[in-house]
Order: sequence, then structure tokens, then C-alpha cells
Amino acid sequence: MVLREDRQGAAEHGHRITAAIACHVVRAGGTVDELTRLLLHPDHEGGRHARHIALRSAQARALDYIRRVWASASAAVASTQVLESRQHAYEVLAALRDRIETTPWRGERGRTALRVLRAHLNFAETAGGPLHHASERQTAEEAGVSRTTLRVVYETVLRPRGWLRRLRVGHGREGSTWYLGDGSADHHGTPTSLSRFRTTQCPPTRYLRSGPPLRQGRRPTSTPPSSVA
Repeated sequence: MVLREDRQGAAEHGHRITAAIACHVVRAGGTVDELTRLLLHPDHEGGRHARHIALRSAQARALDYIRRVWASASAAVASTQVLESRQHAYEVLAALRDRIETTPWRGERGRTALRVLRAHLNFAETAGGPLHHASERQTAEEAGVSRTTLRVVYETVLRPRGWLRRLRVGHGREGSTWYLGDGSADHHGTPTSLSRFRTTQCPPTRYLRSGPPLRQGRRPTSTPPSSVA
């Protein structure tokens, strides 16, 4: 059981890195073919997850996986705006946490929604911005709720009020792609304000050598080196 959980955790971590690289290539004006060559190149550390899929399940399976990641990254980048730096991303997330913690969450369902939203905020801080990846299992465990309860509060509280958007549904071990809003939704339930922000989702090398994730109550003591997103 421990080995299986370790493998699943490694796969989810690998997918997050792959998604970050895909977002970087999209923003740089690259193509899916360029992303494929990058990920499958034996010397590129960030492509380890895709190469593992190719080795384990054949090249065609890996190519299909890369195309799905590319489609998700393209949709996310097209619908959002790039943050200027990682420091800017930290500031956006800090403002989001303040807004979340000072918002009234009434009733049992509201308090449950707050726990789920805090879980997503932790994932977003790990990812480096509002755009992040998380599976139902991860989120339910982080929030301490059942998956059924998780779905209910998403559909009845978090999505309608503009707190959380699912940009792409995950498949198998791949987590869904999520985007944190600021709880400002118009009468159609469409998020306003922070809905046009997105994470820098650091370029491959910096993402792989980044330090420990920012957790609740902690802020960076110095401004990390900026890079072109």
C-alpha cells in the first residue's frame, strides 16, 4: 500500500511539472510538437514523467497524454493573464487568503466549503499561482471531507460564487486543472476581478529547483529571481 501511494504521489508530482512546462511553452508561442520534443528528450529532467509513460505504456500513450496536457494548458493560458513575476503570484495568493479568511462562511455547508477552499489554496501556493492541479482524492484528504461532500460544496457554493473553477477534468491519476477566483461572481456566476489573473507556473528549470512550498501563514522573506513567464 505504501509503495502504491508513493507511485501515485510521484505520478501526480510528475504531472504537475509536465503541466507547468506545457503552460510555459504555450505562453512562449511554441507548438505541441515542440513540447513533445522537449518532454521526450532524454536529457530534459522535466520530461521524466512523459518518458516514463512511453516506457511503461508505449509511445502512442505518451503522445496522447502530451496532447491532452497541451490542450489543457492552451485553454488555461488563453483564458487568463500572465502575472509579472513569482513575487506577484505570492502577493495575489496572499490577498486571496486574506479574502477567504475574512469572508463569512455561514452554516455547516459554508464551513465545509471553507475547508475545501483552504485545501485548494494550499495546492495553489505549491503550484505558485491560482492555476493548479488537484485530484478529488487529494482535495478530500487535505480538507478532511468525503468526495461526495466535496462535489456538493463545489457545485452549490464554490463554483457559483466564483471561488473555484475547474478548467479541465482529470483522468485516471491525472488531477483536474483548477483556477482560484476571489469570490466575486456576477449574476450569471461568472467570476470577475481575479478571474483574469493566472500563475507564472515557472519555466521548467526554475520549477524543478524551487524550494519548499509556501504554506498558510508564511510569506517569502525575499523576492525570488524573476523570469519571463
